Amino acid sequence: MTTSTKNTAAQILEALTGDILEGEYLPGEKLHIKTLRERYEVGTSPLREALSQLIAKDLVVSENQRGFYVSDISIDDLEDIYQARAKIEALCIQMAIEKGDDYWEANCLAAIHRLNKSSGAEAVDLKEWQKRHSTFHSDLVAGCASPRLLQIRQSLFEKSTRYRNLWLKENVTNADTLGVNQQEHTELLNLALERDIKSATQLVEAHILTPVEIIKKSLT
Repeated sequence: MTTSTKNTAAQILEALTGDILEGEYLPGEKLHIKTLRERYEVGTSPLREALSQLIAKDLVVSENQRGFYVSDISIDDLEDIYQARAKIEALCIQMAIEKGDDYWEANCLAAIHRLNKSSGAEAVDLKEWQKRHSTFHSDLVAGCASPRLLQIRQSLFEKSTRYRNLWLKENVTNADTLGVNQQEHTELLNLALERDIKSATQLVEAHILTPVEIIKKSLT
């Protein structure tokens, strides 16, 4: 395989992943090869390679003789993903508190400052808020210094995105909900900086599981 073909496959993987997570393709929707080739201006070979990687990500399924489909969503899957996310996030934060140095503390403080600026804007930019929110949580767990754990965490975060977007669109722009959310972020950071492992891990688990009941209502 040539380098250009690899780059093309990587580009289509990134584009397709983003579109599925953002809801451009609905759960259970068939992904027609011809339509995808035209939309993304890509050849069949790199497209099929990207789809194979999306299967590994659990974002696409392949049905024998019927083609490719966007993975379905369900309440059982929602609960499983979020429970796993909460436990992994708590473990990462525990290790970050144990190992984090001054640079870790400084990065976390800078991240929450940027997040607070976005949350305090007169009109919240959802995409920018999501970016800064993700960065804050990523910087907070980065101190764990475990590439394997962070890889698992990122995989679960990605899997939860389709569900999380159902909650974000309705709640991030709600001033009261956003205010509570930001209070939890501030408290979580303070607990981490105080090296209070028990309280920090309990709070982060509850924080991550907060949207589950709201999302379940959207699915029923």
